Amino acid sequence: MRRNVSAVGAPSPPGSEAEDRWSLPAKQARSRETRERLIAAGFRLLRRKTFDELSVAEIARAAGCSVGAFYVRFADKDHFFLALIDRFRARRQAALEEMYARTTPETVVHDAVRREYAIVGEHLNLWRAALKRGMKDPGFWEIFRATGRRATDRFLEYRAACLGRALTEREIADIRFAFQVVRGTINNTIVNAPGPLSADDPEFLPQLERAFRLVAGIEPGTQSR
Repeated sequence: MRRNVSAVGAPSPPGSEAEDRWSLPAKQARSRETRERLIAAGFRLLRRKTFDELSVAEIARAAGCSVGAFYVRFADKDHFFLALIDRFRARRQAALEEMYARTTPETVVHDAVRREYAIVGEHLNLWRAALKRGMKDPGFWEIFRATGRRATDRFLEYRAACLGRALTEREIADIRFAFQVVRGTINNTIVNAPGPLSADDPEFLPQLERAFRLVAGIEPGTQSR
């Protein structure tokens, strides 16, 4: 049985003022297209290099434009990084709503745990750069705390709708901590690789799901505690 809960907190669409706050004004369509090519090039390059390894010249070359064109769109490399982060967050939010549009009460835990890792896994070097910056600037990480809270709240809403009742304080606390366990494990594995499982181990995500269910008190194939 498929049961959907209404979407909340939809992301800003690509090219919106909110999403492009870190780039310089681009009034002409050609300028906006160049900005989009630069952002797309940044994501492509980060699949094989760290952000620190990237140069503005390399980003511009991959986008098919000049270094001067880069600085017409972005004040510096740091603002470019923040633009990538905003686009990344918008994609995470879109992935969240896509997940809840297709999930079911029986698969929501499986889907939620995999969504937590999926987009991070697609952009590992960008995520590592974000984690590194968050360690130096705690205020920077607040944007991801807010994103995480929205994802957790979305799960809580869906869970309550599936059960047909309000969740207890204990249930809410357990589910919130289950998400903390999952996110903390993902970040620690990406940064420190403590073992025994690496992020690309076939058992990593199944074990994360088991941990989530254990902490949240949600058994496989059931909708109640």
